Amino acid sequence: MSKQPCLLEISTCGIATLTLNRPKVNNALDEATVNLLIDYLYELEGNPSVRIVVLKSIGKVFCAGADLNWVSSYEMSATTSTDTMSLKLAQLMQVLHNHIKPTIILITGATYGGGIGLVACCDIAIATQNAIFCFSEVRLGLVPAIISPYIVKALGKRIALRYFLTAENFDAQEAWRIGLVHHVISENKLGDDLNKMTDALLAASPNALAKTKKLVTEVSTRPLDDTLIRRTSQLITEIRNTSEAKEGISAFLQKRKASWIKKYP
Repeated sequence: MSKQPCLLEISTCGIATLTLNRPKVNNALDEATVNLLIDYLYELEGNPSVRIVVLKSIGKVFCAGADLNWVSSYEMSATTSTDTMSLKLAQLMQVLHNHIKPTIILITGATYGGGIGLVACCDIAIATQNAIFCFSEVRLGLVPAIISPYIVKALGKRIALRYFLTAENFDAQEAWRIGLVHHVISENKLGDDLNKMTDALLAASPNALAKTKKLVTEVSTRPLDDTLIRRTSQLITEIRNTSEAKEGISAFLQKRKASWIKKYP
């Protein structure tokens, strides 16, 4: 087994899998892991052969959040300004949330604090039935500051307040009920569910997927007014004239597969 804290594998069909690989410390996010994840995410964004990014982990715990040894190492060096550790974690969440490629996260086992931030930053979240979640920060005298923008957007203020303040555990079914995850399945069906998601994404136009991600972010942060209506009308006109849109419409009318749908072994 590689000693790298995060592993990267890219399949022939363009699925990039990032695997947290620190099972002995419950896949806690330390400086090396965070830096590697950021580097990989930037690399995958610029790789045209990569269509989808999958994030998973090795071990019984998906992610214990920020490594407390890393957190405590900044106790004496941090000043009133933002320290390097906080900036790095914030950068990771932002890069993952804004990634141009579709992102899928597979949650197995327990997930705490910053690990739940990773869940909220991904486009599609699949959890196994044994998954447990907890925003444990307040019990450590901390606050879930860095992940809060993504959690509040995903869950809403009321639900975020409840689980941020109580630091109580909640299971996969509750995570599904409040909208943190999209699917809850048995572990032996995880691969099948992942394949279903990736097949659907691979059938879509790469450019359309990227533009749709950007569209949802833009629409969710703007009022429904004439400016937004004009913007969305302009966008569909722009997209309709792209080469991928022309190919997709042509393929549909000719009852054939679009050129971006390839046959893989």
